[in-house]
Amino acid sequence: MKEEYQKYLNFIPGVRFWVIMTGVIIFLAAIKEANAIVNMLLLALLLTAISLPPLDWMKKKGVNATIATLLVILFILILMGLTGLVIGSSANSFVEKLPYYQQQFDNVWTDLSDWLARFGFIEEGYNPLDDVSPEKILPIAGTFFAGFANAMAESLIVFIFFIFMLFEAETFAKKISYISKKNSEQTHMTFQRLRKYFGIKTATSLATGISITIALLILGVDFPVLWGFLAFVLNFIPSIGSFIAAIPAVLLAFVQLGPFGALITAVVYFVLNTIIGNVIEPQLMGRNLGISPLIVFVSMIFFGYILGPIGMLIATPLTIVIKIILDSQPITRGLGIMLGDGSDIKEGTIERDSI
Repeated sequence: MKEEYQKYLNFIPGVRFWVIMTGVIIFLAAIKEANAIVNMLLLALLLTAISLPPLDWMKKKGVNATIATLLVILFILILMGLTGLVIGSSANSFVEKLPYYQQQFDNVWTDLSDWLARFGFIEEGYNPLDDVSPEKILPIAGTFFAGFANAMAESLIVFIFFIFMLFEAETFAKKISYISKKNSEQTHMTFQRLRKYFGIKTATSLATGISITIALLILGVDFPVLWGFLAFVLNFIPSIGSFIAAIPAVLLAFVQLGPFGALITAVVYFVLNTIIGNVIEPQLMGRNLGISPLIVFVSMIFFGYILGPIGMLIATPLTIVIKIILDSQPITRGLGIMLGDGSDIKEGTIERDSI
């Protein structure tokens, strides 16, 4: 009887694995089905995480907790309103000028292609963008901005979620402390790391956006605020976010300023992102929160498939949160190391109890 029990017991780990996998698949399918609500909750959670560092700073300076919370909420409300107004206006103006930019691009490309063909770099008369025209671009852009009002309506719900989450943050820590002192200490350490990450990341992203805006303003590229805001948002995606943010500004510089202007713009993006993203940020952040570029790309594809475009934007912050939670527990620290970029491995060795 005991031998037969042991025989069935050997199959339990495999059965357990498939039960867990089935539960994960069902859970992800449910999230994908309810992605509209999940996106609003995650955006509110991201907004709350970004707001916690300045909230803690004001509390340390002696500001009353309620007053500090109300000040943060007021600041976020004003910031969201100004952002929607400025970015929405700039985006609409950009769409209106697309036909003009298309014509300018054709003129610049004609001169450049003639020069390249003269030296044998390309075939004469070749234009890789023959199929791109304002008639095809404008409907896409028009559809995108037609949903701008819906996005603003959803932002109101996100803001309401954000208010409740911000007031609940302090209470949540007390609840965990009441349930378990050990869990409270681990949760406190996890929240401290999350606050540090989002505080530094928001500051460096803001510095990147402002620097890009000023640089493009000096160079004379249209809509510098729009491209600076795009750089700020996409800077939350390490490795490839800054590259994606540079593409529209460089193309617009090519149209306005010619090939040399586009080259200067690309160099400006490269220098600013290198200084802020690869020099300043790692010194402030520490290397223990580094995420593997492969994991960044996979998480963007995965969360983009599950949650849509919003999922691609918040994929990296979500992965950072997962890594911090995994790192906080000895039993799951090995998984956290697998998500990292290898910088937390000292001299190629890891303590055995950390795996």
